[in-house]
Amino acid sequence: MTSKYDNSILTILSSIDWCKSKTSIWRKLGINFNKKDIFDRIDYLESMEFLESRMFKNKKQYRRKDTGESHSKFLDIMKNFEVNQKAELKKIEKLKTITRATGKLGIKGKELLDHVQDEVDRAYIVMIRMNYQKQLDIIPFDIADKRIETLQDHIDKIMLVLTNEYDHNLIKEYFQNHVKRLEFKI
Repeated sequence: MTSKYDNSILTILSSIDWCKSKTSIWRKLGINFNKKDIFDRIDYLESMEFLESRMFKNKKQYRRKDTGESHSKFLDIMKNFEVNQKAELKKIEKLKTITRATGKLGIKGKELLDHVQDEVDRAYIVMIRMNYQKQLDIIPFDIADKRIETLQDHIDKIMLVLTNEYDHNLIKEYFQNHVKRLEFKI
């Protein structure tokens, strides 16, 4: 689960230099933010290996970890996506319709589309990260392109099933109206 602070923290720590402490990160964000929440998010991002840390003169310093995923790590990411996709496909099989008699989206239909939207957003985040790592020469272009293509195929598969099974215009309208803004300052 991501926090509203994660993107800001990663943006601050995107330079190659080490940031002096959690307090300095909090100050760069602005002292009007909850200090404990910022510190908790820094610890979380470090535990998820988005940040790296080191001890320097009795102070813990932080910076963004910009290393490419190994092949096995990427396969683990894809396995997670595939498990979620299988659950979505089973739900699509069970739901004959996602609308009510009035033509509006039903509760179970909304849950399904929300879950698909979350998965699509996660896949796009991984694709953006791959593209970023490719630009920094962290991972080779051909490997990044293959991974991005694999992720795009994953997204296309579920979207094709949705549009074939349910009203194409309803699906199109839902995803156009519920697209989250993926903004990454690098």
